[in-house]
Amino acid sequence: MRPNNIKYNRKTDTLRKRVPVFYIVLIVLLISFFGFAQNNNKKQLTAVDYQLWSYLKAEKLSEEAKWVSFSVSYENGSDTLFVKNTKATRTFSFPGAGKGEFIGDNWFCMMSSKQELKIVNLHTSKQETLQEVIKYDLSTEAHEIIILKKSDAGKKQLLIKVLGTDKSIILSDIGNYWYNQKTSAIVYTTMSGNATTIAIMNLRDKTTSVIASCINAVEYSDIVWQENGNSIAFLEQPLDNKTARTYVGYYKISEHELSIFNPALQEDFPINMQIISSSFANLQIAKDGQRIFFGLQKTIIPPDITQVQIWSTADKFIYPSKVQIDGWDKIAKVAVWWPRQNRFSCITNNELPHLMLSGDQKQALLYNPQQYEPQANYDGNLDFYISELETGNRKLVLQNQSGNSQWTSVSPGGKYVVYFKSNHWWVYDILTGLNRNLTKELGVFFSDNESDCPEEANPFGNPGWMEGDKTLFVYDKYDIWSLASDGSTSLRLTRGRENKNTFRIVSQSKEGSDKMNYDGTCKGLIGSNDRLLIKTEALEHTGYCFWDKENGLQPLLDKKMHTSQFITSAKSEAYVYVEENFNLPPRLLVKESLTSKEKVLFQSNPQHFKYNWGSSKLITYTNSNGTVLNGVLFYPANYHATTKYPMVVHVYEKQSKELYNYVTPSQRNPTGFNIANFTSKGYFVFLPDIAYEIGNPGSSAVDCVVSATRKVIASESSIDSTRVGLTGHSYGGYETDYIITQTNMFKAAVAGAAITDYVSGYLYISDMQKPNFWHYEFGQLRIGKSLYENYAGYLHNSPIYHADKVSTPLLSWAGEQDYHVHYYQSIEFYLALRRLGKTNTMLLYPGEGHVLSDPIQQQHLTQRIEQWFDYYLKGEKKPQWF
Repeated sequence: MRPNNIKYNRKTDTLRKRVPVFYIVLIVLLISFFGFAQNNNKKQLTAVDYQLWSYLKAEKLSEEAKWVSFSVSYENGSDTLFVKNTKATRTFSFPGAGKGEFIGDNWFCMMSSKQELKIVNLHTSKQETLQEVIKYDLSTEAHEIIILKKSDAGKKQLLIKVLGTDKSIILSDIGNYWYNQKTSAIVYTTMSGNATTIAIMNLRDKTTSVIASCINAVEYSDIVWQENGNSIAFLEQPLDNKTARTYVGYYKISEHELSIFNPALQEDFPINMQIISSSFANLQIAKDGQRIFFGLQKTIIPPDITQVQIWSTADKFIYPSKVQIDGWDKIAKVAVWWPRQNRFSCITNNELPHLMLSGDQKQALLYNPQQYEPQANYDGNLDFYISELETGNRKLVLQNQSGNSQWTSVSPGGKYVVYFKSNHWWVYDILTGLNRNLTKELGVFFSDNESDCPEEANPFGNPGWMEGDKTLFVYDKYDIWSLASDGSTSLRLTRGRENKNTFRIVSQSKEGSDKMNYDGTCKGLIGSNDRLLIKTEALEHTGYCFWDKENGLQPLLDKKMHTSQFITSAKSEAYVYVEENFNLPPRLLVKESLTSKEKVLFQSNPQHFKYNWGSSKLITYTNSNGTVLNGVLFYPANYHATTKYPMVVHVYEKQSKELYNYVTPSQRNPTGFNIANFTSKGYFVFLPDIAYEIGNPGSSAVDCVVSATRKVIASESSIDSTRVGLTGHSYGGYETDYIITQTNMFKAAVAGAAITDYVSGYLYISDMQKPNFWHYEFGQLRIGKSLYENYAGYLHNSPIYHADKVSTPLLSWAGEQDYHVHYYQSIEFYLALRRLGKTNTMLLYPGEGHVLSDPIQQQHLTQRIEQWFDYYLKGEKKPQWF
C-alpha cells in the first residue's frame, strides 16, 4: 500500500519516559489501523454514482471584485448559477439560470430557463422577478436595465427600468432593440398594424428620435452600430412583396440625417442580386463612418437533381464542391456604399470572390481559393491583391502564399498585411509597397521545426498588435516577442526557452481578441499601456503572470496543477481562477490582491472525497530511435502495491498534457472512453506520447506504444503484463488496429472510427468535400507522398493488409453518418477478420457521426467498451451481446 501520510507526533516530555516497546508497537499499529480504516471507509465508485458529478465554470467578477459568479452544471440538466462574496461570507444560488451580469458591485441580473429575469440587490438580498423576458442588456452608466419582454396578444414590450426604484419607461408594440454601451443609446423598432417605425433613444436624457417609418409591411433588421456609436445602419426588407428589393439605411445620429441606398436607383446595381447580411457578407459601418459594407446574393435556382453529374479532372474543384459554389455565383459578394456621394461599388466578384478588409477599411485584400487548384493539399496557395476601395485600383502584393488562414492577416490600423512565409514573419507596407522580414535576425524558429507532419509547420501565432500599428506580437515555441513593424527593434518579453516554459497571451477584452474579417481575421488590438495577462505552461506546471512595459513580467501563480478560467478585476488587483488535478476536483480560488493569500471560494464535487480515487504520474521513456518521450499513468482507485491490476492503454498522438486534468466520471462519453470510469473499476490507464517518422506512421506507433508499455510495466510491479488492453478513436483507432497487427502484447483492443485501409481512404471524399489526398500526403496520416509515389508505404501502413497477423480480440465501432472517416473502413477490417476467423465484434451506430452525440448511444458505447475489457482483462462474465 501507499503510505497514508499520517505522522505520529509525541510531545517532548513523553520522550523522556521509559515506555515499553510493546506499547509503542501497539500505538503505531493502532495509528496504522485507523489510517487504513479511514481509507477503507471511502466508497467504491459505481455508474449509479456518476449522476452526482458536475462541471464548474467561472463566469464573471464584479467591478471591484467583491462578488464572483460561477455555474455548476450536471449532465441531467440540473444546473445552478451561483453568486458568492469574495470574502466567502454570502452566497446566492439560482437553479436553472444563466446569462448572469453584474452592475458595479451592487446588483446582479440573470435569466432563468423559463424566460424569467431575476434582479438581485446584493447588499439587501432583495430579489425581483420579471416574467416572459426575451433578452436584456445593462446600462451600467445609468444603472438601468433594458428589457424586451412578451406582452398581451403575442406582442412585445420594451422596459427601461431604473435599478433600486419603481421607475421605468414602457414602450409597446416593439419588434426588437439594439443597445450601444459607448453612447448609452438604443435603437428599437415598433410595429402597429402594417406601420413600422425605427427610432433611437438616448438613455441619458430619454430623448427619442424617429429614424424612419413606413406604412407598408416592412421589417427593419440587422441593425449595426458604428464602432464609436455615432451612426447606425440597417436593412429595410419588404414583407408582403416578394419582388421588391431590400434597401440599406444609414443614419447619422448627431445630424439626424438618414440616407437610403435604393438598388433601383443605382445604374450599375446587378439586376439578379439581392442585398443581404450574413456571417461572411455582413452589414457594417466603416470606423470613420464614410462607407457602408453589405452583402449581395444572386437569386439561387434550385439544382436539377435528375441532371447527369459531370466529373472532370480538369475542374478546379471536384464535383461536390464545384456545384456548391457554381462558378462562385452561389457565394455571397460584398459591396461598398458611400452615403455622402450615394456611390456604390462591388468589392468581390467571381474572379476574386474572397476578401479581408484592411484595418482602416479603405482597402480590401482579395483572393481566389481556386488560384492554384487542382492541387493535393487541403488549402491551396493564394495570390493576394490589394484593392483601393475609393479608386478601384488593384495590384498583386503576395504571390503563392499559403492559403492557411493563420498565415495571413491585416493590422488593426490598416497600415500592414502581416504574413508568415519561409519560416519568418513579414509585413507588407500598404503605403510604400515594401515587404519587410521582421524575424530573420532573431535566431529562433517561429514555427515548429520539430514537427512530425509532412507539411510545412504552422506558425506558433500572432496574437495581436499594439495600437497605432507600430508593434506586433508573435510567438516562438516558448516565448512572446514584440516586433517593431518598421523592423527597427525586437524584444523577447518572456524567458521561457531557458526552462522550457511556454508563455501565451490571454485576451481579456473584445478589443484584444481576433475579430472576424469577412473571409479572414483582424488581429486583436492591445493598448500601449495595457497590462497583459499571460498563461504559462510546462510539462508539470501551469500558471499565470502579468506583463507591462513598466514592471516587466510579474508572476502570479505557478503550480503542479491544471489552472484555467483566470478572470481579472476591472478596478482592483483581485483575480479568480480554477485549479484541479486528477485527484482534486476543480475548485474556484480568489486572491484579493497581489500580496494576499489565495482562498478557496468553491470546491466542486465535494462527494469526490468520499470515494476511492486514483492518482496520476508522469512517465518518461525512450523509443528505439533514442527519442525521449512522456506518458501519463493513472493509478487505480484504492491502489494497493501488492495487488496485480489490469491496464488499458489509450493512444492518440501526444497526450501527456492530460497529467493534471480532472476527469469527471460519466457514461455519456462521445467516444465511449473515460479514464475515471476505468480507474474506479480497478484499472491502470496509460496515455503514452507518440513520435512519428514520415512515411512510417504505423511502425512509429508500434515502436512508441510498445516501448512505453514495456517501460511502465517494468517500473510499476502492480501492473499485470498478461492483462493489458489497447484502445483509441479516429487516428487513435487507426493506431490501435495497426498495433494489434504487429504485436500480441495486448489481450484485448477497442478501435473507434478507425482508418484501416490507406488506399481506399486516400481515394475518398470527406465531409469537407475535398479529396483526402491532403490528409495522407501532408497531414495527420503522415505518408508524405502520393499513393503512386509510395504505393508500398500505403500498403505497409494499412492495418487491413496485415489482418492475418491479428490475434487480439477486437471491438470496433463507427457512426453510420460519419463523413470524416467512412464507416466502410471499419466494415472492411471486420470483413477481413471475419474471413480469417479472428475475433471481432463491430458496433455500427445509426444516425451518428465521427463521435456519438446521442446520450443514449454514448451510454451504450461506454458500457460496451467497459464490458469488453472487463471480460478479457478481468475475467468477468461474458455479456450476451458478444
